Amino acid sequence: MKRVMFSLLALIAAVSVTAQTKISGTVTDTSGKPVPGVVVSDGFSCTQTDAKGRYKIQASKDAFHVFYSVPAEYEVNAKDGHPDFYARIEKGRKRYDFQLKPLAGGIEKEFKLICLADPQAQCEFHVKRFSRETVPDIRAYVDAQTLPCYGVTLGDMAYSEGRHNAMRFMSKMRDAMGYENSHLLFFQTMGNHDNAYPPVSVDERSSTINLAYQRPFEEVFGPVNYSWNRGDAHIISMKNIEYLLADKTSKYRPAFSAEQFEWLKQDLQYVPKDKLVILCVHIGLYNRRNPYLEEVRTLLSEFKEAHIMVGHTHFMNHNINNKGIYEHVHAAASGAYWWSCTNGDGVPNGYTIYDIDGTHLRNWQYKGVGHDISYQIRMYRGDATFGGEYETFQFPYSHDTVLANVFMADKDWKVELYEDGELTGRMERIPSTKDEVPELDSSRDWWAVGYHIGVIGRSYGKVKTGHSKMNGGGRKGYLTPCNHMYRLKLKNPDAKEIRVVATDTNGNVYEQTKFTESYDYSENDLMNKLYTIDRKTLDKTY
Repeated sequence: MKRVMFSLLALIAAVSVTAQTKISGTVTDTSGKPVPGVVVSDGFSCTQTDAKGRYKIQASKDAFHVFYSVPAEYEVNAKDGHPDFYARIEKGRKRYDFQLKPLAGGIEKEFKLICLADPQAQCEFHVKRFSRETVPDIRAYVDAQTLPCYGVTLGDMAYSEGRHNAMRFMSKMRDAMGYENSHLLFFQTMGNHDNAYPPVSVDERSSTINLAYQRPFEEVFGPVNYSWNRGDAHIISMKNIEYLLADKTSKYRPAFSAEQFEWLKQDLQYVPKDKLVILCVHIGLYNRRNPYLEEVRTLLSEFKEAHIMVGHTHFMNHNINNKGIYEHVHAAASGAYWWSCTNGDGVPNGYTIYDIDGTHLRNWQYKGVGHDISYQIRMYRGDATFGGEYETFQFPYSHDTVLANVFMADKDWKVELYEDGELTGRMERIPSTKDEVPELDSSRDWWAVGYHIGVIGRSYGKVKTGHSKMNGGGRKGYLTPCNHMYRLKLKNPDAKEIRVVATDTNGNVYEQTKFTESYDYSENDLMNKLYTIDRKTLDKTY
């Protein structure tokens, strides 16, 4: 029996080895000198170049690319306006060489990281809006900077869902954000909508349905699990979506596979513990116990400083998880699905800029598209009413209550109210609520809800009739949580100047003195121009 068992194990081991491909190569600089210590990977395991710049790796049968972790001392190579650090693994090819160009000024100890979440192109109209609004705004910001800038997307470049196949928009979105347009090199992260159109099946290159789902993303954007380095920061992008059915993409959960976790362990073993580590994923890890989420949080907690960058929710949220790691949840570039210029929590469509100084993420600010970076607060009267022909919503407070939507705020921000130059007091952060109509102690931004449901007409009538006058868009999709609404009652309702002053955790100070009055949607004036085409024609494009 033992002999049979031994033979069986030997057979399994032999099959495992033959299923892998031995690949090798050399990493050199532009002068032809070997570059030692470069981490090379197939997305399943990692190795390091030797003193002669050589590497060898047993590539997994499921490996799609071989790539290197861009060293901090070298430029990010570019091809067609995108980071070029990988090669597609070809059948029969066993050698892959890479060439690096030293940074002229040496290691970039300070740089800016621009994080962009959920552009979600579902049609040509979305691609045009992204190209004409978001990309030029990013380019203008980058052009005004003196520090080097790099970009990271946080998933959902396209929006395949249900019967809608948006795979063809991946390449168009990639083209839209190329260096020629954005003046930025974007590293990509896969989201739950960046998938193959179902049904999918396993084959000789994809041993699981999850691998099959990610292949179109890899074809267009490159690896799904990889890392790169700038200054003293090690930046990682990983897919953290586990699809549960081969014929339906809506059934998924945030998780890492055992193979992904093993890859991450191997990647991080080459990173000194005193470095800054930034993990970019699509869905928040929070304190969830789904497969390998806790283990990943534990790995990150071993470093001097770690941050997690997240998209997915289309609203802003910031929290510190059970390992003491700050998770930055980003509002979407597409807002409430490109039907407005605003996310459901009232945050403008936009992106977040992070200032990295050595091993410290020193500062972060949100940049609303079309707005100055100083625009971080929208202020309302407590009884203001918003909406339009379809429905109206009134904030459930008194007229002398001041409400402030402070876009980037977390629990440590200080938000204060002033009347005629005198401090009234510190404003109270309202805990996030789930009310579907305005109720006492509501935290929702009813200005944003009023526009999406009341003015645009998204999901109007869902509650009463179960029918929307516009195609798609469940009502709850526009009743977005708001985690950054503050309130305080005035001492003098007749005060001439009312001012909200917000100080963030990094010492930045923002002010707002102008109320957004009832039914004032001038901030969305752009939408009035975009919707000059026939509404029914536009609706059919979604």
